[in-house]
Amino acid sequence: MLPFGESFAAWVISTGAAAFGGLLFALIVGRYLRPSYFLAFSLGVLLWVFTDVIDEAGKIDVEASFSGGLEQATIIVLFVIGIVSFLCVDRSTFSAVVSDAGGILAPLLFAVAVGVHGLGEGIAFGAVSATSPFDSLVIAFGGEAAGAAYVIHKFLEAMAIGSFYLVVLDSRATRPSVHFRNIAALTAVFIVPSIAAMAVGYYVQFNSVYFFSIGTGALLYAMLRLGAPLFTSVPLGRWGSFKTGLWFTVGFLLVYFAALFHSYVP
Repeated sequence: MLPFGESFAAWVISTGAAAFGGLLFALIVGRYLRPSYFLAFSLGVLLWVFTDVIDEAGKIDVEASFSGGLEQATIIVLFVIGIVSFLCVDRSTFSAVVSDAGGILAPLLFAVAVGVHGLGEGIAFGAVSATSPFDSLVIAFGGEAAGAAYVIHKFLEAMAIGSFYLVVLDSRATRPSVHFRNIAALTAVFIVPSIAAMAVGYYVQFNSVYFFSIGTGALLYAMLRLGAPLFTSVPLGRWGSFKTGLWFTVGFLLVYFAALFHSYVP
């Protein structure tokens, strides 16, 4: 068993630093990158994250066919709750215009949706910390490569949140101090599910599939929300469409690259 304090501190620092760094980086590059390209990049990131999370959710227990019983029904219900709850709160998901009337509220809701699957990650991390036979946190979680994979993963997710934030609140029209406060708030709501779940998962054993299931639904909402301003933008023409698709592919492959670190065995 690894000490709770050491495990919790490592989890908070790695998750928080990656998230804040990703948001800050998004704020910087967003000044120079066309919004449609940044949104396409972020949509590619979230698509890979979605495939990863739905896999952790056992593909919503599809292998059980019609014999999964109450467990399968619960997983399906949680998936539905994950998407419907956000759609009910955000009534402008399919609007052609992203309004800044709500200020930071829309990006905060988006950050929560992207971060919900952290419940499953936190539960899994807490369980490993509490049951590991190793006295090294690095060894317990698969080495430095696995740690790098997680940090890159969270950094890119935060960049996706940042791209949506920039669409809602024009970076050129807001003071740097306001941006700093906003990205601090976005970081907090993004990482809270992961941190809270880790603390609980260390002491109480849960099946993380349930939490990944609700996270899968929440990510579907996030992709729909991110796609709305992208697909309702001014037509880009043939060359612009190609470059937008290229940015989407880059985002997808960067998270794939992070996943390669997780699978790396020296």
